[in-house]
Amino acid sequence: MLADVRTLQDIPRIGGKMSKRFVEHFGSESQALDAILAGDIASISEVEGIGQRYAISLIQDVASRAEGVTVSDFLRTREAMDVYEKLLDIVKEFTHTRYSRDKLHVFFPYPSTKIEKIMQIRESVSYYMETATVLEGDENIVDLLSKTSQLNFKHQCPKVRDRVIITSDQDSYESARKRFAGLVDVHLARSLSEFIDVSRGFSQVIVVGDDYLSFDLPEDLEPEFFSDLEELDDFKVVPEKEILVFSKNLKSLESSIKVIRLLRSRGIRFFDRTDDDELELLASTLALIDENGDIAHGTDEEVDRISDAMDRLNSSVTETVRSVNENLNSCLENSQMTLSGQDMLKVMNGSIELKEMLGKKLHKSYHTIVKEGADRICNELQLEKKERLMVDSLFPEGIMHPVEADVDVLSSLKQYLNKKVQKRKFNHKREVSRILSSYRTIVREMVREVLDFDVGFAIGSFASAYDLKMPEIMNSTGIGFKDGRNLFLLSRHGNVVPIDYSVGDNSFSPEGEGTRVVLLSGVNSGGKTSLLELLAQSIILAHMGFPVPAQNMELSLTESMYYFAKSKGTLDAGAFETTLTEFSVVADESAKFVLADELESITEPGASAKIMAGILEVLNENSSTISIFVSHLSGLIMENTACNIRVDGIEAKGLDADLNLIVDRSPRYNYVAKSTPELIVERLSKKTNGKEQAFYNKLMSKFQLG
Repeated sequence: MLADVRTLQDIPRIGGKMSKRFVEHFGSESQALDAILAGDIASISEVEGIGQRYAISLIQDVASRAEGVTVSDFLRTREAMDVYEKLLDIVKEFTHTRYSRDKLHVFFPYPSTKIEKIMQIRESVSYYMETATVLEGDENIVDLLSKTSQLNFKHQCPKVRDRVIITSDQDSYESARKRFAGLVDVHLARSLSEFIDVSRGFSQVIVVGDDYLSFDLPEDLEPEFFSDLEELDDFKVVPEKEILVFSKNLKSLESSIKVIRLLRSRGIRFFDRTDDDELELLASTLALIDENGDIAHGTDEEVDRISDAMDRLNSSVTETVRSVNENLNSCLENSQMTLSGQDMLKVMNGSIELKEMLGKKLHKSYHTIVKEGADRICNELQLEKKERLMVDSLFPEGIMHPVEADVDVLSSLKQYLNKKVQKRKFNHKREVSRILSSYRTIVREMVREVLDFDVGFAIGSFASAYDLKMPEIMNSTGIGFKDGRNLFLLSRHGNVVPIDYSVGDNSFSPEGEGTRVVLLSGVNSGGKTSLLELLAQSIILAHMGFPVPAQNMELSLTESMYYFAKSKGTLDAGAFETTLTEFSVVADESAKFVLADELESITEPGASAKIMAGILEVLNENSSTISIFVSHLSGLIMENTACNIRVDGIEAKGLDADLNLIVDRSPRYNYVAKSTPELIVERLSKKTNGKEQAFYNKLMSKFQLG
């Protein structure tokens, strides 16, 4: 965005301390710059000491410097800014991520000098309006976008305790320690015996150098040899480090991939950075890992078999020992044993003990029961040949009652299974890490584009939900529309009466009418303020490059918009002076829209009418300015000016059966409408009774006398 930004401190408001915080949070200065220049308000607001308000302000400031304008260059009053912020709040209702809710703040109305920027945004928004139509009613896209969030690459890989690098070379030892500090153990083994002792303490042994390659190593050691440290890529030693980056962001990555697939399946071109084959390789590789960075269940039958055996080993052995002892007890209880005379003599003369004699008689039954128990464990856990041999040693050869499992054999079996599964997982992780390492930049861009899609999709969905249309930009000065609807009323009530209106030079203006300065008169609650709000909404949205709440609209682009809301009571001297000062700024020669609601309350009616007449005369002198003033003093104002000011009116025609005012919300051109307070009094009279009704009837009689 900013050609001259190369470091964080090139950005105004970011000093040394703040720059350090950004780097610590994002991991590097380049990633922090990417987040700022991409307008990632959500991520920036998570930096220590930076809240959402500051993040929004910072991003708007960066965008403003890039474009050479700020949001207040067009929105010149607090009331105008309020309308803009309320509009954003409505659009936010259609977002699905925190990122997009915050990112909407980078959109603001531009002055007419930035017409190229406005047209550029119009083109992008039009694309998203079409996209929203294509995806209308698709709950899948909503669900997937809701599961997508910014990637967090700050996760620290924990030390892998069952892996070691061993070398006999001092330089290799120092380099390996520096390179893999805190990730795996590194040992310097100066003798074969030391090498063997160290190796037996780990599941995976990585050897750097050839010193121990020629030795016949014990059968239980299976080290992996590398000739030098340069041959040892990071993913070969600690694949978990790269995998962790992806596993901790797995949900967001998988959702982003599914979003891309869905959009492409609907004929929407998206994320051309990767083709379908590359995307499928990424998806299939991610499917091999779980959110903890381990090999996902169901991706390797052997890993699943061993893991399941390890999980069930203790319970299987415990249950089998119980069953073996039950069967042995039953066997003993039901046994009938006959001793020969010779056997009895041996027992009596002490040459053999009775226990030994009984053991010989029960030997076959005992070993049958124990063998069945061992087979049961092997079959339940689906153990293989070597594992079965270890289980065969689990129970004692000599008769024991009650039978107990050999804890040392059980421990050895657990170690063997663990070493076997870890080795197999390690090989898988290496391949997964190798593939994923080439996708790190791609996934960062992929998720960012999906999140940015949610921003655009929210705008498109907002336009679709409220049936907004892109306005036609005119060269002449004016604004006119058919079937306009106030968005604030529409969002609250769901349905409003559409309005037609026109000021200035456009195809909606009455024939021969091109008046640029208008007084809007009429009944209370007739919709004058709502119409003024509708005009403000449309002007702001059009200058943002957004569609407007009307079936058809034409308007000219201007340099600024002044919106003055209805004053609350008569102002004191200081506030009165401030209000006049605000209007003095409006008197410059630039093109502008000026909207004002009942300024007469700034002072007494006679003086207000004269002041407003003077303001309107000044505005009328500027041929590129459109002004609409709502006032109940239109008659007095016209008496104090001779310039070409049109008066339009919204008038009530009576009361309906429910005692609601019957009002044509679209103003009549060149028509001074009465406030018709008598209708309000009449309504109150009909809704009350007794003394209250008598009071209102008294007031009504005064109108009849007039």
